Amino acid sequence: MASKNFVLTMALAAALGASTADAQQATTAKAQESRRFYPDDPLWSDDDMRDIAPVAKDDLSKSYDFVHNTFTKRITMRAPAVNVNTLGEVPNSSWFTNRIGVRDMTIDEIRRGPDTIEGPAPGAWEVIGHPTAGITPKFAIRDANGNVFLIKLDPASSPELASSVELIATKIFHAIGYTVPEDFIAALDPAQLRVGKSVRIKSETGRERAMTIADVHNWLKHQPRQSDGTIRVLASRWVPGKVVGSFRFTGTRPDDPNDIYPHDQRRELRGLRVFAAWLNHDDARSLNSIDTYVEDNGRRYVKHYLQDFGSVLGSGSTSAQQPRGGYEYLIEKDKIGKGLVTFGLWQRDWMKAKYSQLPSLGNIESTIFEPGSWKTEYPHPAFDAMDAEDGFWAARIAARFTDDMIRAIVAEGRLSSAAAAAELTRVIIERRDKVVRHWITGVNPLDSFEVRMAPGGPILLFDNAATRAGVAAPGESYQTTWSEFDNTAGIELVSTDTEEYSEPVSRVPASAFGAADGSGARYAIATIRTINPRFPQWAAPVRVTVRSRGGVVDIVGIERRASGAAISTNNN
Repeated sequence: MASKNFVLTMALAAALGASTADAQQATTAKAQESRRFYPDDPLWSDDDMRDIAPVAKDDLSKSYDFVHNTFTKRITMRAPAVNVNTLGEVPNSSWFTNRIGVRDMTIDEIRRGPDTIEGPAPGAWEVIGHPTAGITPKFAIRDANGNVFLIKLDPASSPELASSVELIATKIFHAIGYTVPEDFIAALDPAQLRVGKSVRIKSETGRERAMTIADVHNWLKHQPRQSDGTIRVLASRWVPGKVVGSFRFTGTRPDDPNDIYPHDQRRELRGLRVFAAWLNHDDARSLNSIDTYVEDNGRRYVKHYLQDFGSVLGSGSTSAQQPRGGYEYLIEKDKIGKGLVTFGLWQRDWMKAKYSQLPSLGNIESTIFEPGSWKTEYPHPAFDAMDAEDGFWAARIAARFTDDMIRAIVAEGRLSSAAAAAELTRVIIERRDKVVRHWITGVNPLDSFEVRMAPGGPILLFDNAATRAGVAAPGESYQTTWSEFDNTAGIELVSTDTEEYSEPVSRVPASAFGAADGSGARYAIATIRTINPRFPQWAAPVRVTVRSRGGVVDIVGIERRASGAAISTNNN
């Protein structure tokens, strides 16, 4: 095939009056187009932190975001995610940093999370602003060390609720790999507050005026006091860089040349659906993200944060979560219609949920919860685009959070009731088990591929993620076929008969390696099917590409068959 292409290219070049060197160069370019793997594969870092010019602030309208995503007819192509490496993993980038998904983390490391300091410094706190975005009551302060924090207040009717869940979610999302603010549970003494010079607020009439300490005390007057007279608050450290708006869950940012992958095709944003369902983050929308223009080692670029987790688990930020939260969109015409036709007698499943009566837990449960039907406040384009591979990627990460880790994370929320902490821990663990069970079985769940040298030659070892997570009992078998792969021409030829193993292992036949490419590497592909009567979808193969280069044999490619077709939806 390669020689035929060379002859055709030479003939075309001669007809155009090109030189032999030009023809050879054209042939090389053609070979580059056919090549699947390059010497630096698999890539573990995206080059998306290059120095760029300043970007404009993108102010997203809350009303527009709701109306656009609720009433716009959408065509969702469930094509594979585009920002993954040859192993199907998400490289480190300005969006995501691999942590617990690719390495072991200690409980202390998870508890520390993103924090680089110990929280607001003691002493005077200077009130420097009163942000009005969002619904959580808050104001900005500068502490004695010059660090700026947003001080967020718990609902007076549900003390500890919003602050505890926000801190817990921050620790979990950071361990997963997302960029989040540094959050702290802090004790506020109103006597330590001072109002900064020239700080202005809007009055109820909309006019601006100078802020006074009386304004601040008015915001605090209904807050419950702790035994020492202080007020429990969440102190969220101001993120570094210049805030330039929120990111959207579809398209790209047009003024950021580093932003090349459509957001609804990014695996970490599609897979976020699994983690959001786990923690009931029904407010996972663009307005709870933040982009900042940062400077790092002489480079300036846009960094992407998830933030504002006050409406997760049982909290709705300013009160307990609405019982509907996570089960229905704000507007679903068919359900509204059923309610009208039956004069309100028709009951949704979520109406049967039983919630704890402890006010610091709000409304969160794990019995009625079904991961596959879980929903955000309104339709979410990246979540709609999630396919089985994205779900598997996320479920494997969720499965790495042990019960002890979750127990330690909940302890960071500093709930004063031991019963509340125990109940919340139980619910988070049971919801974790449900999301793992639901999404880890959607594709052939083989992972942890490794090549080891044995007396008879190299062997390919792997694991079954579903079995490891306790979702499936051992007992399946594995059918493996090896193929030669010519990386230069992009040609694959089956070289062995299918062999069946009862253990997750396969011998790598020397005859399976194809011709060497320009870097001297040779490749073989193992096509592996998992046979388990309970999970017929596991028969869809995982294709593992093994590379032999310079005496080293390693894994360079993993491909899965994910289900998903074009879907037309209209939520109106």
